[in-house]
Amino acid sequence: MDLNRYLELYLSESHDHMRALMQGLLALESGQEVRGAVEEAFRAAHTIKGMSATMGFQRVTDICHHLEDRLDDVRAGRLQASREVVDELLARADELERAIQESVQDPQGASNELAGPVTVVPDPAQPRKLTSADGPLVARVHFDPESAMKAARALLLVRSLAQRKLIRGAEPAEFGEDFDGRLLLHLAPEVEVDALEQELKRSPDVASATVEKEGAAAPETAAAPELQKRGPVARVVRVDQAKLNHLSGGIGELTVLQGRLGNLAAESGPISVIVTRLNVLVAELQSSVLAMQMVPVGDVFDRFPRVVRDAARALGKEIEFTIEGREIEMDRAIVDEIGDPLVHLIRNAVDHGLEGPLGRIEADKPPRGQLVLRAMRERNSVRIELEDDGRGVSAEKVIAKARRAGVPVHSTPDQITNDELLRILSHPGFSTAEQITEVSGRGVGLDAVTNRVRALGGAIALESRPGQGSTFTIRLPITLAVAQALHVRVGGEDYAIPLTHVSEAMILDGNVSRQRGREIVALRGDELPLVRLRAVLGSHAPGIEQAAVVAEVGERRSALAVDELIGREQILVKDFDGAVGTLPIFSGVTLLADGRPALVLDPLSVV
Repeated sequence: MDLNRYLELYLSESHDHMRALMQGLLALESGQEVRGAVEEAFRAAHTIKGMSATMGFQRVTDICHHLEDRLDDVRAGRLQASREVVDELLARADELERAIQESVQDPQGASNELAGPVTVVPDPAQPRKLTSADGPLVARVHFDPESAMKAARALLLVRSLAQRKLIRGAEPAEFGEDFDGRLLLHLAPEVEVDALEQELKRSPDVASATVEKEGAAAPETAAAPELQKRGPVARVVRVDQAKLNHLSGGIGELTVLQGRLGNLAAESGPISVIVTRLNVLVAELQSSVLAMQMVPVGDVFDRFPRVVRDAARALGKEIEFTIEGREIEMDRAIVDEIGDPLVHLIRNAVDHGLEGPLGRIEADKPPRGQLVLRAMRERNSVRIELEDDGRGVSAEKVIAKARRAGVPVHSTPDQITNDELLRILSHPGFSTAEQITEVSGRGVGLDAVTNRVRALGGAIALESRPGQGSTFTIRLPITLAVAQALHVRVGGEDYAIPLTHVSEAMILDGNVSRQRGREIVALRGDELPLVRLRAVLGSHAPGIEQAAVVAEVGERRSALAVDELIGREQILVKDFDGAVGTLPIFSGVTLLADGRPALVLDPLSVV
């Protein structure tokens, strides 16, 4: 049977187990709960080995087997988990990750030689029941009947056991759509029964597995005992991301049409009941589709401990890295895109922000630096913070470098704000590093971070505390599928302003004054700079600015003056290629509830 159809499944599950393997190895180096860390890493390597043997990926299987041997030495106390040993294990894990990718890209080249017999190590904690001396034995395996992939799981399991010569045959021999989840395995002579039984029980989607003498009566119930004790099982189906994106886009357009239909219903009473019911159904469907696209940020955060560890080792620093808020969920499209920008920030914090052990001792700090990455929900967005307790950003050094590089600077070191510091640091090609290292210094970090965050509809801010540390804050929308926006009108034209960076709206009622050559709006004791969108857009149409939208960018707030506040709407943002001369302040285009197009205004570009 052609196993290429399972390559995507193999790659997806290998990715999950590789993450567990890396977490286990890094936990092993920290010296905390060594036994648990070894067991986690061993299980991950063992599972990848079984899957790879099934697919015929000999190189991957061999690397996993070597990892198992070394981890077993650590588990048994024959080898100490020293830094050198962990370095070796991590290097072999990196080799394993490359081998998995190469095997998937060239499955035929990776499967020239199938895996040979592998001795299964028995678990001494499990009592022995039957042995090969008891005569021919069989294993009865029950897969979770709610699993959407029980046929694929059974096929992969049978292939793995057969290639390792642990079974003589299986019933059924083929697995189609009618496979009910019950599998009978005829065990090979001299097999380690207890170890094999434990391996079967740990296999994906297996509800129960028992070994008995061949010819024994089958249990009357078709359901696994363990399954009968459990409640309903969530059914998981893997969906191609492109198909999910297409569905999400369709839901977004349906939401817009729903708004247009609602406007028509207000003029035609008989269809108002239908529209009311439609509104409920569309809201439920939209909620379900958006939930399908949400993944925890831990999916990308969990790769960063290795980044910190390797960067710190290269620079001779000791750093304790903490992750908070792994469970916060965001749109997968955003989670996939935010990884590289965060890597830039983390490496910069390790290199520029945190001092070395001697520098920290001289600054009366513990030798081990602290680096915290946290995520939290905030209104219609997610806030991600990267905080260190290092030296902070040196304003004198940044300004001196900026002037030598020709970057405009408008403040002195004692007057410069965090926003201006970030603007200078984000200038293309700018770097404060004295020399290029393998960690940083080429001037591509913050420029790339800022551009990527802005492209995702987010904002980035910096808070520097000289001698105490720095915090980078990134605010991102929860999803890219649909957005909550404020519908405004300026000079007779309609615009949509996403609410991700909008805190409130206000009426301009004689509370505008002029100070030091600029207009100021008073809001509950605060003075906010006023930006007149009519001037920004170059509008000369009749009308007057009567309201303002308060936008937040880092520690700064500004009021964007508009003619009218129309209301709040759900919009579907579409990319557009602006005509030559179009102002670079628009992030896309959308259809409003009344069916008319409107440009989506990026408040960050204006502020």
